[in-house]
Amino acid sequence: MPFIIQEVKDEKDFDEILPMLYATFGEPYNSLRRWFIPVHTTVEAAIEDSKTRNIKSWKQHDGIHWIKAVDTESGQVVGAAEWEIRKDTSPSDKPLKPITASWHIEGSEEKDFAGKPITHLKGFMKERMTRPHIELEQLVVHPGYRNRGIGRLLARWGIKKSDELALGTCVESVPYAVPMYEKYGFGNMDCLSPDMAIPNSSEKWKEFAADDLRVFLMWRPVGHDYRAGEDKL
Repeated sequence: MPFIIQEVKDEKDFDEILPMLYATFGEPYNSLRRWFIPVHTTVEAAIEDSKTRNIKSWKQHDGIHWIKAVDTESGQVVGAAEWEIRKDTSPSDKPLKPITASWHIEGSEEKDFAGKPITHLKGFMKERMTRPHIELEQLVVHPGYRNRGIGRLLARWGIKKSDELALGTCVESVPYAVPMYEKYGFGNMDCLSPDMAIPNSSEKWKEFAADDLRVFLMWRPVGHDYRAGEDKL
């Protein structure tokens, strides 16, 4: 096989992963990209900022595992995935605090807007994923290497890990990626359509809210691919 899967051990790997992530999330169009990985000045500056945040999170949390797909002929990183093992999912009666999108420009309408769908999403997942599980946070394949089985290899790493740990697996999917995750053995369990309405919203806010911000909860049970009508969260 011309591609191998390896766990990231050196932060230098992010020098290849982050540019690929930005290129991948722009093609096809991903409505959540501007809120999770915005470009304020230049793409290069955005990549450096995102790289710093991702490396910091990776180093601080033992449960986060970055995986890379490498072309054995060229040595190039052609795909990557971020998996997080979530063993502490203790239910809490405390309301979820609004999330501040600190990676957006202070005082901007974009920052105010970004915090809302992210807060909705965290609350949505907290209510549904009440047991320990492994979550696929990101999966990207270089645009020039698509349709060659790389995404499946990256997904299988996390699925194998989840079965070893006897944990279910989930991913938050944008609409166009749902069929792909279904092929990987995930079931479409629920959909979040965040309510972005606010009083006296500006035209810019209305433009933002008109985009397709739906997120689908995809889930795979322990030990086997999802079976419709049989498997439940």
